[in-house]
Amino acid sequence: MRKSTIAFYILVAEICGIAVLAIAAAVAAQAAEPAEDAAIVVEAPRALPLPPPAPATRDGFTGAPTVTTTVRISALYGDLDLSQPAQAARLTTRVERVARDACATLDRLYPLNPDADCVSRTVARAMPSVEAIVAAAQK
Repeated sequence: MRKSTIAFYILVAEICGIAVLAIAAAVAAQAAEPAEDAAIVVEAPRALPLPPPAPATRDGFTGAPTVTTTVRISALYGDLDLSQPAQAARLTTRVERVARDACATLDRLYPLNPDADCVSRTVARAMPSVEAIVAAAQK
């Protein structure tokens, strides 16, 4: 194998290791947090091409092997009175800002794989949680 290919695999392994550690830390932090620190976890996934041999997932258009990296950031809302429409709108704004931050992080990590729809898809994935929490608070 060429040195550049080996270096690439080492970089991918390091990134995967960091992602696993970050996910484990987030899960541990969520399990340890008291219920009063309410948060919505906003996830921004990014599918990236990998050289063979790759995981089993493949790009639907090109058939190229891919791996998905996800950035997860919590949008806290424990300080909001979600029974008030203005406060519920503030939660939506927080989720949108967190989505922008998560997508910006992915853009910094993978500058050669931009995703123009990242923010809108990330917000759309988080909105069912926002709507359910606001509906529960307004009952």
